[in-house]
Amino acid sequence: MTNNIMQQYIKNIKAFLIMFTKLFLEETYIEKISNEFIKTYIEARVYNYGEEGRFFYKRIYDTLTKKKKEIEKDLDKKNKEKQEKALDNNLKIYQYILYIDGVRNIENMEEFLNLICEKRQSEFNILTRKAFKNKITKLINDYQEKKVAFLQSFDTKDFSLNIEKYTLIDDTYKVNLDFNFKLPYIYSNKVIGEVYNEGTINEDKLIIEYTLLVPVCIKDIEKGDFDTKYIVEFARTLYSKEKKIKQTLKIIDNLAIQDKIIFKIYYNDFIENKELIYSLIQDGFKFAIIIDGSFEVTDANLRKLNIFKYMLVTKGNKNYFKIKQKEIKINNIIIYDL
Repeated sequence: MTNNIMQQYIKNIKAFLIMFTKLFLEETYIEKISNEFIKTYIEARVYNYGEEGRFFYKRIYDTLTKKKKEIEKDLDKKNKEKQEKALDNNLKIYQYILYIDGVRNIENMEEFLNLICEKRQSEFNILTRKAFKNKITKLINDYQEKKVAFLQSFDTKDFSLNIEKYTLIDDTYKVNLDFNFKLPYIYSNKVIGEVYNEGTINEDKLIIEYTLLVPVCIKDIEKGDFDTKYIVEFARTLYSKEKKIKQTLKIIDNLAIQDKIIFKIYYNDFIENKELIYSLIQDGFKFAIIIDGSFEVTDANLRKLNIFKYMLVTKGNKNYFKIKQKEIKINNIIIYDL
């Protein structure tokens, strides 16, 4: 069975935010308001929602500030004063969460923890005892250790990713899976390559590849890098296997990951499986189209490929020079490589 790695990662963030907010705010904690901020934070932190052109941490905090103003409009008049205080406090604690969650750097953890305790009492007017510092220290350390352990749990000695930048294309990489174990010498490299890249073994290989690549994407997202894209293989044999394709795609079935991992498919396969590909695109999955010999280079046909961000064509392809001549009219990002 495959798992949705990003879903579990987000679940871990949410669990920490709930515990941290409850512990920090104590009696001033209001679950409904806290949950609104948590939801907004995850949207901005993981999915990059918010205005562009700003520092990542500022974009997140501005999005939370906007959410505060939205909630203020619908406050219950009976408990308005209490709710306003909860709103102010919920927003302010994200100044610290941005550091704890790695959006901003903590230079000295001990000084940072002392600052939280001091500000909690002086700015939030919540009496801070020694027990609070012990609890908050353990909570933060556990969360940060679990985050690292979670991503490292997908590492394996048997396989590794070969990630190579496409020449002249910004922030775009091609990915392949390498195996790091020795096979009996009776198998030639040619035989190994054929078996490794065909049929069920190829399908299972891609499950491993996608599983190893998602943590790479999460590490990008943690740094606020939403631009880097990874172009990966898509097994031709999956088109006719409804159950297997769902199982495989479950690994990256998350909008943040779907935006970073792009499947490359041949034009001929696209023509034969249009309905399925269109359905997957509607579900958020992204594809790069490989121009093969079956493609006829016309303006009309090129316009039909606008649903693909990337177009891949090699120098050996019969359409290479025709594509080169028309590239100024083509909306896709053209990569002259596979």
